[in-house]
Amino acid sequence: MGQKCGSVPHGTRSRRTAAPGLRLCTSCYHDLKANLLELPEIYDDCESVLHPRRNPTLQRVSGSRQSTGIRLDEAAITARSGIIGFLASWAALVADERAVRKPVRRQPEEMADFLVAHLDWLLAHATAADFAEEISEITHRARRSAYTQPALRMDLGQCIHSGCNAAMSTTPSARDGRRTREVSCTAGHSWQPHQWLLLSRQIQQTRQFARGTAGAAAQSERPEDAA
Repeated sequence: MGQKCGSVPHGTRSRRTAAPGLRLCTSCYHDLKANLLELPEIYDDCESVLHPRRNPTLQRVSGSRQSTGIRLDEAAITARSGIIGFLASWAALVADERAVRKPVRRQPEEMADFLVAHLDWLLAHATAADFAEEISEITHRARRSAYTQPALRMDLGQCIHSGCNAAMSTTPSARDGRRTREVSCTAGHSWQPHQWLLLSRQIQQTRQFARGTAGAAAQSERPEDAA
């Protein structure tokens, strides 16, 4: 009998026979290749994830709510870092042991293509099962971060464009997770993902200016203290 597939998912059931010359079966081979080719796309999609949350340390004052602006989802940031780390570490192993040149740039697409080109060698390597387990975990976590964000609308206050008093908010992502959140106001102004960090700073600056102006106005209206 031939060698059995060493992939972890087969550990609890009858395992398939490994493909000739490899340590994993043909089914696992195609699954891993598909995951490798998908990781760069998930990496890009994670960049577009917007997940605003309210700061739990803030309290309601006089019946009003305080908003904390927007920030990128930490899970998506972690997923992107994990994808880069996974691809880079395995690309380095291939380059070192095969004495080939690894991708110059740490770009997901370049590193994934490099690993696909050496996939037969990787899956014949003693660490093939580790590679299979790691890419399965990385892909699962990254998909969850990129495509299962809560479908909530968050009010971000008044539009920051000069002269625009329209309400600004995030709009929910699509149910299938393939359309990420958007930030726009009811007058039609909108902000692309690469503008969200700057937008967050502008929102905070606008609120600080408004608080300062309100405080100065209140001070000027206060009657002079009696001598």
